[in-house]
Amino acid sequence: MLMWRKIVLNSLYFSGIQSVLTPHVGGTGSILMLHRVQNVRQKSFAPNHHLSISPEFLDRIILQLKTENYDFITMDELAKRIKNPEKFENSRPYLSMTLDDGYRDNLEKAAPIFRRHKVPYTIYVAPGMTDNKSTLWWEDVEHVIAAQKKITVGFPTEQKEFDVSTTHKKYAAYKFIVENLLLNTDQFEQRKIVSKLCKAYGFDDFGHASDSLMNWDEIKEIAKDPLCTIGAHTINHYALSKLSYDDAKYEIAQSRKIITEKIGKEPDHLAYPYGFYQVAGPREFEIAKELGFKTATTTRHGVIYPEHKEHMTALPRVSLNGHHQSMRYVNTLLSGIPTRFKNRGKKLDVT
Repeated sequence: MLMWRKIVLNSLYFSGIQSVLTPHVGGTGSILMLHRVQNVRQKSFAPNHHLSISPEFLDRIILQLKTENYDFITMDELAKRIKNPEKFENSRPYLSMTLDDGYRDNLEKAAPIFRRHKVPYTIYVAPGMTDNKSTLWWEDVEHVIAAQKKITVGFPTEQKEFDVSTTHKKYAAYKFIVENLLLNTDQFEQRKIVSKLCKAYGFDDFGHASDSLMNWDEIKEIAKDPLCTIGAHTINHYALSKLSYDDAKYEIAQSRKIITEKIGKEPDHLAYPYGFYQVAGPREFEIAKELGFKTATTTRHGVIYPEHKEHMTALPRVSLNGHHQSMRYVNTLLSGIPTRFKNRGKKLDVT
């Protein structure tokens, strides 16, 4: 899949189609999505490598996109531009930088780059993870598999054994386990299953989360940066569509309440955990709207069009992917062409 994605992006870039179609399908701007900003050595088994980009690449992206006449704006400003397209129809294309989960490297590696270039950024925080009550369970599964040759996972209906003695088998097992825990397992039970898995194989899941994520003192520190906006990311990073309506609404509303109490400012912007079709859809979009968020972002890939004015809680983003650390990939994704192909010509992907 990764190889074919690169082939498509390269074909669009080098064929010249991108330069021809971008003025017609490029939209008014984009929301860029990041998670981690760190230098990591590529390992043979690294299923979450796509969530990290290097500080050098982030620096290069900002420098290049500034020369390409993009405005870097806050999510507040982005909301204004979407809601009032007629006032900004002659403006330059815009970009808003967002980072999910509140990793410590956002403070240590990313923030200095944003400050150096005077680029605003939004960090979406899940208080349960900041409080070290919820773990980075998808990373925990990776670490357990990486260190073993055979594992047993206690799914709700069965104990399943996996041979993870080779890189290929590790990837296959990881995909099966994570997809089943995310899409086919009660979200509260999911965390218990991963916790038992970590205990069985000697991995400190809460220690890993504490080492990886900012604590409240660090969130408060970065929130003082005038370039930084703190957004909500639910409490426990559950897949919202797998919760009842009341639980999903509680996760969103209470995360906003906790963040307000901790930093003294109410978040106006939300990012749905995971954010793809199966876990964030029309019900979640409506909840965010009812709760009064100015914007809510998905992980559905796409650029912003004037028509998003009617869908402020179903906004797409463009992922800065660790596998695609090249400006040509970024430019191709910002062109809007890959998304229009994927959506069979449709501008919006909001259902």
